[in-house]
Amino acid sequence: MADVSPISLIKPRYLRGLLFGFALTQVSHAIADKTVLVGNASGQSQAAKGPITALVVMTPCRFSMTLTQDQWLQFNSPDLVFVATKQLPNTLNAPQLWQASSSNTAEWNFEKSAGLSEPWFGVMCENAENFSALTAQKLPSDDSIEVQLLREANDLKCPATLTDHGWSPTLLAGDPQTYTFESLDGTKSSGFIIGYHDKSRRLFSRITFCLMHNEQVLIGSAESGSSAPLAISAEGFEKIKTAVRSITFE
Repeated sequence: MADVSPISLIKPRYLRGLLFGFALTQVSHAIADKTVLVGNASGQSQAAKGPITALVVMTPCRFSMTLTQDQWLQFNSPDLVFVATKQLPNTLNAPQLWQASSSNTAEWNFEKSAGLSEPWFGVMCENAENFSALTAQKLPSDDSIEVQLLREANDLKCPATLTDHGWSPTLLAGDPQTYTFESLDGTKSSGFIIGYHDKSRRLFSRITFCLMHNEQVLIGSAESGSSAPLAISAEGFEKIKTAVRSITFE
Protein backbone atom coordinates (compact mmCIF):
# COMPACT_ATOMS: atom_id res chain seq x y z
CA MET A 1 0.00 0.00 0.00
CA ALA A 2 1.27 3.46 -0.86
CA ASP A 3 2.31 5.76 1.94
CA VAL A 4 -0.11 8.57 2.72
CA SER A 5 1.67 11.88 2.19
CA PRO A 6 2.01 14.59 4.87
CA ILE A 7 -0.60 16.59 2.93
CA SER A 8 -3.33 14.11 3.87
CA LEU A 9 -2.39 14.32 7.55
CA ILE A 10 -2.66 18.09 7.90
CA LYS A 11 -5.53 19.23 10.06
CA PRO A 12 -8.13 21.23 8.06
CA ARG A 13 -7.48 24.94 8.10
CA TYR A 14 -10.14 26.92 6.27
CA LEU A 15 -8.15 30.12 5.79
CA ARG A 16 -4.48 30.27 6.57
CA GLY A 17 -2.91 33.65 5.85
CA LEU A 18 0.74 33.85 4.88
CA LEU A 19 2.28 36.59 7.01
CA PHE A 20 4.84 37.97 4.61
CA GLY A 21 5.64 40.99 6.74
CA PHE A 22 6.55 38.83 9.72
CA ALA A 23 9.56 37.46 7.85
CA LEU A 24 11.00 40.81 6.74
CA THR A 25 13.94 40.53 9.12
CA GLN A 26 14.98 37.31 7.39
CA VAL A 27 14.53 38.79 3.92
CA SER A 28 17.39 41.24 4.48
CA HIS A 29 19.69 38.28 5.16
CA ALA A 30 18.62 36.72 1.86
CA ILE A 31 19.33 39.88 -0.13
CA ALA A 32 22.79 40.31 1.39
CA ASP A 33 23.94 36.76 0.64
CA LYS A 34 22.34 36.45 -2.86
CA THR A 35 21.73 32.79 -2.00
CA VAL A 36 19.52 31.64 0.85
CA LEU A 37 18.38 28.33 2.30
CA VAL A 38 14.57 28.52 2.56
CA GLY A 39 12.74 26.37 5.09
CA ASN A 40 11.56 26.33 8.69
CA ALA A 41 14.54 24.67 10.38
CA SER A 42 17.22 26.45 12.38
CA GLY A 43 19.49 28.50 10.11
CA GLN A 44 16.92 28.61 7.32
CA SER A 45 14.87 31.61 6.20
CA GLN A 46 11.10 31.62 5.77
CA ALA A 47 11.19 34.44 3.22
CA ALA A 48 13.39 35.52 0.32
CA LYS A 49 13.34 38.40 -2.15
CA GLY A 50 14.96 38.48 -5.60
CA PRO A 51 17.32 38.82 -7.23
CA ILE A 52 18.49 35.68 -5.48
CA THR A 53 18.88 31.92 -5.73
CA ALA A 54 16.68 30.16 -3.19
CA LEU A 55 17.51 26.63 -2.01
CA VAL A 56 14.17 25.30 -0.77
CA VAL A 57 13.77 22.43 1.68
CA MET A 58 10.20 21.05 1.55
CA THR A 59 10.77 17.54 2.87
CA PRO A 60 11.01 15.28 0.96
CA CYS A 61 11.34 17.78 -1.92
CA ARG A 62 14.54 19.81 -2.12
CA PHE A 63 15.17 22.19 -5.01
CA SER A 64 16.70 25.49 -6.09
CA MET A 65 14.74 28.33 -7.66
CA THR A 66 15.78 31.62 -9.25
CA LEU A 67 14.05 34.81 -8.10
CA THR A 68 14.46 37.96 -10.19
CA GLN A 69 13.79 41.58 -9.18
CA ASP A 70 10.47 42.11 -7.35
CA GLN A 71 9.85 38.41 -6.81
CA TRP A 72 9.25 36.86 -3.38
CA LEU A 73 9.09 33.44 -1.75
CA GLN A 74 7.35 32.69 1.54
CA PHE A 75 7.71 29.30 3.21
CA ASN A 76 5.09 28.33 5.76
CA SER A 77 5.38 24.59 6.36
CA PRO A 78 4.29 22.54 4.55
CA ASP A 79 3.68 24.97 1.66
CA LEU A 80 5.56 27.58 -0.33
CA VAL A 81 4.19 30.67 -2.09
CA PHE A 82 5.72 32.68 -4.96
CA VAL A 83 4.58 36.24 -5.69
CA ALA A 84 5.82 38.69 -8.34
CA THR A 85 5.10 42.19 -7.04
CA LYS A 86 7.02 45.32 -6.07
CA GLN A 87 5.53 45.46 -2.58
CA LEU A 88 5.01 42.66 -0.09
CA PRO A 89 1.32 41.67 0.03
CA ASN A 90 -0.34 42.40 3.33
CA THR A 91 -2.22 39.66 5.15
CA LEU A 92 -5.53 40.40 3.38
CA ASN A 93 -3.98 40.35 -0.09
CA ALA A 94 -1.58 37.45 0.42
CA PRO A 95 -2.17 34.02 -1.12
CA GLN A 96 -3.29 31.40 1.34
CA LEU A 97 -3.73 27.67 1.60
CA TRP A 98 -7.35 26.50 1.76
CA GLN A 99 -8.27 23.00 2.94
CA ALA A 100 -11.64 21.29 3.07
CA SER A 101 -13.06 21.03 6.57
CA SER A 102 -14.41 17.53 5.92
CA SER A 103 -12.30 14.54 6.92
CA ASN A 104 -13.75 12.62 3.96
CA THR A 105 -11.73 14.52 1.38
CA ALA A 106 -8.15 15.52 0.70
CA GLU A 107 -9.17 18.71 -1.13
CA TRP A 108 -6.95 21.77 -0.87
CA ASN A 109 -5.92 24.67 -3.06
CA PHE A 110 -4.17 28.02 -2.99
CA GLU A 111 -6.37 31.10 -3.12
CA LYS A 112 -5.92 34.84 -3.46
CA SER A 113 -8.85 37.19 -2.83
CA ALA A 114 -7.29 40.52 -3.87
CA GLY A 115 -4.63 41.71 -6.30
CA LEU A 116 -6.05 39.20 -8.78
CA SER A 117 -3.79 40.34 -11.63
CA GLU A 118 -0.52 39.67 -9.77
CA PRO A 119 1.49 36.65 -10.95
CA TRP A 120 1.73 34.11 -8.11
CA PHE A 121 1.36 30.44 -7.20
CA GLY A 122 1.50 28.12 -4.21
CA VAL A 123 3.41 24.82 -4.06
CA MET A 124 3.09 21.56 -2.13
CA CYS A 125 5.30 18.46 -2.20
CA GLU A 126 3.77 15.02 -2.86
CA ASN A 127 4.80 11.41 -3.48
CA ALA A 128 4.35 9.91 -6.95
CA GLU A 129 2.62 6.85 -5.43
CA ASN A 130 -0.28 9.09 -4.40
CA PHE A 131 -1.43 9.57 -8.01
CA SER A 132 -3.32 7.13 -10.20
CA ALA A 133 -2.86 8.79 -13.61
CA LEU A 134 0.45 10.68 -13.44
CA THR A 135 2.27 7.81 -15.15
CA ALA A 136 1.16 4.79 -17.13
CA GLN A 137 2.27 2.50 -14.28
CA LYS A 138 -0.55 0.41 -12.82
CA LEU A 139 -1.10 0.78 -9.09
CA PRO A 140 -2.56 -1.69 -6.53
CA SER A 141 -6.35 -1.57 -6.29
CA ASP A 142 -6.54 -2.67 -2.65
CA ASP A 143 -5.37 0.59 -1.04
CA SER A 144 -7.27 2.21 1.80
CA ILE A 145 -10.10 4.68 1.21
CA GLU A 146 -7.82 7.47 2.45
CA VAL A 147 -5.24 6.73 -0.26
CA GLN A 148 -7.95 6.47 -2.91
CA LEU A 149 -9.39 9.87 -1.94
CA LEU A 150 -5.91 11.38 -1.92
CA ARG A 151 -5.21 10.02 -5.41
CA GLU A 152 -8.51 11.37 -6.72
CA ALA A 153 -7.70 14.83 -5.40
CA ASN A 154 -4.14 14.72 -6.75
CA ASP A 155 -5.30 13.56 -10.19
CA LEU A 156 -7.44 16.69 -10.43
CA LYS A 157 -4.46 18.88 -9.55
CA CYS A 158 -2.16 17.12 -12.04
CA PRO A 159 -4.48 16.24 -14.94
CA ALA A 160 -1.90 14.77 -17.32
CA THR A 161 -0.11 11.46 -17.90
CA LEU A 162 3.53 10.87 -18.81
CA THR A 163 3.60 8.55 -21.82
CA ASP A 164 6.31 7.31 -24.21
CA HIS A 165 5.51 10.37 -26.33
CA GLY A 166 5.68 12.89 -23.48
CA TRP A 167 3.02 14.51 -21.34
CA SER A 168 -0.60 14.31 -22.45
CA PRO A 169 -3.60 16.00 -20.74
CA THR A 170 -6.26 13.70 -19.29
CA LEU A 171 -10.00 14.27 -19.49
CA LEU A 172 -9.79 15.82 -16.03
CA ALA A 173 -8.03 18.81 -17.58
CA GLY A 174 -11.35 19.86 -19.14
CA ASP A 175 -12.11 21.37 -22.54
CA PRO A 176 -8.84 21.90 -24.48
CA GLN A 177 -10.31 25.17 -25.82
CA THR A 178 -10.23 26.61 -22.30
CA TYR A 179 -6.56 26.10 -21.46
CA THR A 180 -2.96 26.32 -22.64
CA PHE A 181 -0.86 23.21 -21.98
CA GLU A 182 2.96 23.15 -22.07
CA SER A 183 5.51 20.51 -21.10
CA LEU A 184 8.25 21.49 -18.65
CA ASP A 185 11.19 19.15 -19.07
CA GLY A 186 14.34 19.99 -17.11
CA THR A 187 17.64 18.23 -16.55
CA LYS A 188 16.40 16.61 -13.32
CA SER A 189 12.61 16.77 -13.67
CA SER A 190 9.72 16.36 -16.05
CA GLY A 191 6.36 18.05 -15.86
CA PHE A 192 3.80 20.40 -17.34
CA ILE A 193 1.88 23.61 -16.73
CA ILE A 194 -1.74 24.44 -17.57
CA GLY A 195 -3.12 27.97 -17.80
CA TYR A 196 -6.90 28.27 -17.94
CA HIS A 197 -7.87 31.38 -19.91
CA ASP A 198 -10.82 33.40 -21.15
CA LYS A 199 -12.01 33.33 -24.77
CA SER A 200 -9.53 36.02 -25.75
CA ARG A 201 -6.64 33.95 -24.32
CA ARG A 202 -5.30 37.18 -22.81
CA LEU A 203 -6.28 36.63 -19.18
CA PHE A 204 -5.66 33.51 -17.09
CA SER A 205 -8.12 32.64 -14.32
CA ARG A 206 -6.47 29.49 -12.95
CA ILE A 207 -3.03 27.94 -13.18
CA THR A 208 -1.73 24.53 -12.21
CA PHE A 209 1.58 22.78 -12.75
CA CYS A 210 3.30 19.57 -11.69
CA LEU A 211 7.00 18.67 -11.71
CA MET A 212 8.18 15.11 -11.08
CA HIS A 213 11.65 14.07 -9.93
CA ASN A 214 11.98 10.37 -9.12
CA GLU A 215 9.25 9.77 -6.53
CA GLN A 216 8.86 13.46 -5.66
CA VAL A 217 6.13 15.62 -7.20
CA LEU A 218 5.77 19.38 -6.81
CA ILE A 219 2.15 20.49 -7.20
CA GLY A 220 1.68 24.18 -7.97
CA SER A 221 -1.58 26.08 -8.28
CA ALA A 222 -3.18 29.51 -8.28
CA GLU A 223 -6.93 30.16 -7.97
CA SER A 224 -9.22 33.00 -6.98
CA GLY A 225 -10.58 33.10 -3.46
CA SER A 226 -13.33 35.59 -4.30
CA SER A 227 -16.35 35.76 -6.63
CA ALA A 228 -14.16 37.43 -9.26
CA PRO A 229 -11.73 35.19 -11.18
CA LEU A 230 -8.00 35.69 -11.34
CA ALA A 231 -7.00 38.03 -14.16
CA ILE A 232 -3.33 37.22 -14.75
CA SER A 233 -2.13 38.66 -18.05
CA ALA A 234 -0.28 36.69 -20.72
CA GLU A 235 2.88 38.51 -19.60
CA GLY A 236 2.18 37.48 -16.01
CA PHE A 237 1.71 33.88 -17.11
CA GLU A 238 5.12 34.04 -18.82
CA LYS A 239 6.67 35.23 -15.53
CA ILE A 240 5.13 32.26 -13.77
CA LYS A 241 6.41 29.83 -16.41
CA THR A 242 9.91 31.34 -16.21
CA ALA A 243 9.92 30.96 -12.42
CA VAL A 244 8.71 27.35 -12.62
CA ARG A 245 11.27 26.50 -15.30
CA SER A 246 14.02 27.76 -12.97
CA ILE A 247 13.18 25.04 -10.43
CA THR A 248 15.95 22.44 -10.27
CA PHE A 249 15.73 19.46 -7.94
CA GLU A 250 18.77 18.82 -5.77
